[in-house]
Amino acid sequence: MKNLGDTIIFSLTVVTFIIGVHQTMTFGIGYAYFIFMLSMGLLFLYRYRIAKRKEKEKLEEAKKTKSKRAKKR
Repeated sequence: MKNLGDTIIFSLTVVTFIIGVHQTMTFGIGYAYFIFMLSMGLLFLYRYRIAKRKEKEKLEEAKKTKSKRAKKR
């Protein structure tokens, strides 16, 4: 986890999942469904941000190697 935003999103994902498990054991899955869906949404957001960052790093790396080739010529 590289930045604070991703750490917070991942922590919220874990917390909402644990709350969902508690609500399921206490009241049933019908009451906890929304909490589980919120947890899944946060997990998808976290994975999306990680993928976008990796893609951006690859583009920056490609630019660096391209500029080094141009300087050598």
